[in-house]
Amino acid sequence: MDVFVCLAEHANELVTREELLDAVWNGQITADELLTGVVSDLRRALHNGQHESTYIETVPKRGYRLIGQVDPIANKDARNRVFRNRALWATAALLIAVLASVSMSEFTGLLFGGAKPITSIAVLPLKNISGDPDEEYFADGMTEELITELAKVGALKVVSSQSVMRFKDSDMPLPEIAEILDVDAIVEGSAMQLGDTIRITIQLIEAETDLHLWAEKYDRNFSDVLVLHSEIARSVAREIQVAVTPEDAVRLADVREVDPEVYRHYLRGEHYRLTWSSVGIDQAIEQYTHAITLDPEFASAYVGLARCYNLMAFLGYMPPRDAHAKKVEVLATALTLDSNLPQAHELIAITRYYYDWDWAGAEEKFREVIAISDNDAHVRQIYAWLLTALGRPDEAHASITRALELDPVSVQLHLVASDIFYFSRQFDQGRVYLEQADALSPNHPWVQMRFGWGYLQEGIHEEAISKLELTVQLAPGQIEPLWHLAHAYGVVGRPEDARRILNDLRNLARSQYVSRFGIAVVHVGLKEHDEALTMLETAYENRDSWMVYLNVLPYFDPLRQDPRFQTLLKRMNFPTVANAPE
Repeated sequence: MDVFVCLAEHANELVTREELLDAVWNGQITADELLTGVVSDLRRALHNGQHESTYIETVPKRGYRLIGQVDPIANKDARNRVFRNRALWATAALLIAVLASVSMSEFTGLLFGGAKPITSIAVLPLKNISGDPDEEYFADGMTEELITELAKVGALKVVSSQSVMRFKDSDMPLPEIAEILDVDAIVEGSAMQLGDTIRITIQLIEAETDLHLWAEKYDRNFSDVLVLHSEIARSVAREIQVAVTPEDAVRLADVREVDPEVYRHYLRGEHYRLTWSSVGIDQAIEQYTHAITLDPEFASAYVGLARCYNLMAFLGYMPPRDAHAKKVEVLATALTLDSNLPQAHELIAITRYYYDWDWAGAEEKFREVIAISDNDAHVRQIYAWLLTALGRPDEAHASITRALELDPVSVQLHLVASDIFYFSRQFDQGRVYLEQADALSPNHPWVQMRFGWGYLQEGIHEEAISKLELTVQLAPGQIEPLWHLAHAYGVVGRPEDARRILNDLRNLARSQYVSRFGIAVVHVGLKEHDEALTMLETAYENRDSWMVYLNVLPYFDPLRQDPRFQTLLKRMNFPTVANAPE
């Protein structure tokens, strides 16, 4: 309304962006994105189309002009009173116009927050309105934390960050985004830092009608940021009238103050960790370590460190035994400081699975975490991989289906779904998910790699080699695609090419960690079974992450009847898997 008043006072005149920002925000905010959003909201309220200028005209790169007749009043006090009255009448007129155009069911929905109950929601990436690209991590971090808080409401389906981040800076209409994500409502807004103060604006929008149900602006001290996330989550739950159980309420209330500088380091750590790159993870470790130095009792930073070491083992950036030792140490500290952190318990389940090979203990822990974090797609993803490794594809598919409900446009989850069918030798069904993943992210290296896996097992050799060679091109510097390609070269009768890559892997192993499991895969492709079994023994000793798939991976079907291979499976305590061919 302040922007509207300012434009009306200068009706039919250009009002520059700088003048509006100075008049309404006293020069405290300089972000054009905030003003653009406000003008967009005004146009929507006035039924002014996005590309029309019936009421508010955009003067490119300069500002805005209010078009229409406005009667000026000489006396300023009288003018203000009249303008306020006119604002009220304008609001009433707009309401009457809206009500006149809707049906009775829609009218009931407007009065009571939507005729259709809201049981699913997506938080779109909050806009960084600071004007500083280096502050992008803050807005993304606020988005992630708000999603985490809302996910604590068990009765509400909350789309995870992997899917919503695809719509960052998107100009797609909200109803279309909501349809893609299959949600009833959208939360959008902005975030910025002002010294030790944070400002977050939030809007709740009904997906089907694009109706604004609720909006609020929060100006808080940075130390209250965790409390603020909880408050916003409770407000959203209240506005959509979703049931919050006593257990949900306890989880939402379990927050503490945090030093602003500590939290900034933590958010930067989260930003770098999610790159999954070796350099990014190193930067994340540095940021988490800074946070811990400043506040040794900030449990979430220890969990962030543990996640980094877990990724380094999983991705082959560090020998698994070394990474595991570091992970266990910081994870124990995190649990001592806060025994209720879901992410810490998730890491316990992952450790039992990938490192301890405690299949029953891992399954029990995953079920425990899912019971209190039903909205966590990542937990269900790893659980699906566990069930796959145990030869239970139907249960694995049920788990990944639930994950895809929470994260419908996640490439990673589509890859996991394809893995389930690949490991159970149902290659056609796996390819359905790969085609969906390819549509979401064309030329994604891990999608192309899996296409190659399936084609190779089906004997479609030319396509297999083509896809695996493309993977190597799309993922320069990555080691895993090399051993998959070398295996394929061996299978299709190109041993010289396979040995060339094998030599490269051996040379790399002198200066960095190279999975012996991967080298075993190459030897199987070359039909060098003794050498493959020797490498698997080393991979066993190293606790290589890929070893969990030894009992279901098609690559090793030629070794399954070898007594040494069977002995290795028994030492890993694998249950019998019926779907592996003899």
